[in-house]
Amino acid sequence: MKKLTTISLFIFWAVVTALLTAGLVFYQNNKQPSVGNLIQNTINQNNLTGGSLTLNMAEIVKHNKSSDCWMLINNKVYNITSYFGSHPGGNGKMAATCGKDATVAYKTQDPNAVSSGSYSAHSSNAVSLLANYYIGDLNQTIGGNKIIETNNIVAPKTRGSDDEDD
Repeated sequence: MKKLTTISLFIFWAVVTALLTAGLVFYQNNKQPSVGNLIQNTINQNNLTGGSLTLNMAEIVKHNKSSDCWMLINNKVYNITSYFGSHPGGNGKMAATCGKDATVAYKTQDPNAVSSGSYSAHSSNAVSLLANYYIGDLNQTIGGNKIIETNNIVAPKTRGSDDEDD
């Protein structure tokens, strides 16, 4: 009886270990690339390792998804990828401006509100947060390290979408 119990426990242990290992391998193969990996891929695609990149509209347009989001505000380029999930107004508002000139959307918090005249600007806190994501000015040539620096920023947790300060 002891032999049967020992063999059963060993088989159970082997099956559980195999399932956990298979799950870990599956997870590693299917997980989303990290922001850092996306930026490193951008640098590699543009041969920026130790090189440079010109921040023109053609480059900004390439970064048009929530997983790789650059925007232009007042002729300054921002990499706001790591801020997704933290914006009080939700990801949809930011995603709509990825890869674009977002000056009007940023200044008004709602580009559709401009025509009605009922809009509000972002708070001073939001302005200071945005400074953390600054890459460079439009048509400026920068080093690849500057892009990586902006993606290492940990976005602050928000208090919810009813926060009027941001």
